[in-house]
Amino acid sequence: MVVVANGFDYGTYSCTGWAETFGITYPIIDGDANTAAWDMYGMGYIPHNVVLDHNMEVVYTSSGFNQSEIMAAIDAALEYLPADVDEDGLDDPVDNCSEVYNPQQEDIDLDGMGDACDICDNANVWVIGNTNGSVDTDGNVIVNIMDVLSLVDIILDGDTESCGYEASNITGDSYVNVIDVIGLVQMILNGDFSGTGIPPGDGTFDILHSEDGDMAIISSPEKISGFQFESYSSEISINELNKIVLPEGWSLSYSQLGQKIRVLAFDGTGQNPQQKIELALPNISAGSFQNTVVSSPKAGEIRVRFSESSALGQFGLPSTPTIQSLYPNPFNPVLTLSFSIPTESLTKVSVYNTLGELVDVIENGRMMKSGFHTFYWDAADQSSGMYFIQVQTENHVDTKKAILVK
Repeated sequence: MVVVANGFDYGTYSCTGWAETFGITYPIIDGDANTAAWDMYGMGYIPHNVVLDHNMEVVYTSSGFNQSEIMAAIDAALEYLPADVDEDGLDDPVDNCSEVYNPQQEDIDLDGMGDACDICDNANVWVIGNTNGSVDTDGNVIVNIMDVLSLVDIILDGDTESCGYEASNITGDSYVNVIDVIGLVQMILNGDFSGTGIPPGDGTFDILHSEDGDMAIISSPEKISGFQFESYSSEISINELNKIVLPEGWSLSYSQLGQKIRVLAFDGTGQNPQQKIELALPNISAGSFQNTVVSSPKAGEIRVRFSESSALGQFGLPSTPTIQSLYPNPFNPVLTLSFSIPTESLTKVSVYNTLGELVDVIENGRMMKSGFHTFYWDAADQSSGMYFIQVQTENHVDTKKAILVK
């Protein structure tokens, strides 16, 4: 950049001559940049009343000489000058290790982070699946059950900075969770993993209150190979988690940070998926389970709908299916729907707009026990307005309106 300061000789200099005279260095001044910039005013020089920025663009010019204007133009241009913190000749925006001197820009794993500052060799060691970074005596990567356990720890600890985390995204999506654990199990069993792109399936996460105690029931027609959720120790205690009985070959692990508990369970054999998982946990509610993720045997996501019910038989129940409450109403964006059915019935819960068009299906006609039930409708993707909530059994329908206000 052409620089003017008090006491300088304001004659006409070439860029190289300016650098030699005043000791200021930058590619355009050193002569390393495209010379077309300083040839625009004559061969090989820039007049003292012209200021070029680091992009070799004219940011100031005048027919006369005004030192204050020139200095103001220089100061403004310097604010946008890319830094080179490590002084390796590469501006920080393009330097793959901006704080470590590495003029050769070596990057063995081609991940965009130079070897000088990248402790993770993702080409030869921390490849996808090798979450603990193990290699044999010949340097060959080892992926086995120990990597599954390491991945579980990475998820439970919320680790997003380690080399192991970089090797953990088995499914190739934007998240590392129990679905990747199931994908890694399948990779070990089958030699590779080809589950990317599996469409989501559907399932339910029911909270059942009865005289025998409370039960969380996760179910899906596709079967379940793993799940995770978060809760608070005031909702679910470590002691209660230790009492949970899972199917053969399944493992349950958890971590606790303050009052928050993160739980992850999976089929470590890869051979024993279940259509239903029952968790006996006292004093739970649908709100006890947060950030829930459920995986199918092929490492696909199972989208679960939460419901809550009380198995109280027919005592105190209306003679027909009845919507007890819609709360809050108006709502934004989650509506709590409570209803009762007098006898065990195939039950469908749907949402319609004012034009009579089907907007969403909260429950698509499964057999439900008599008693009180609670479902939750997330209308985050819907526009403000009136909606009709409908509960339908084989012989009866009840409908009530709810208003979404955003």
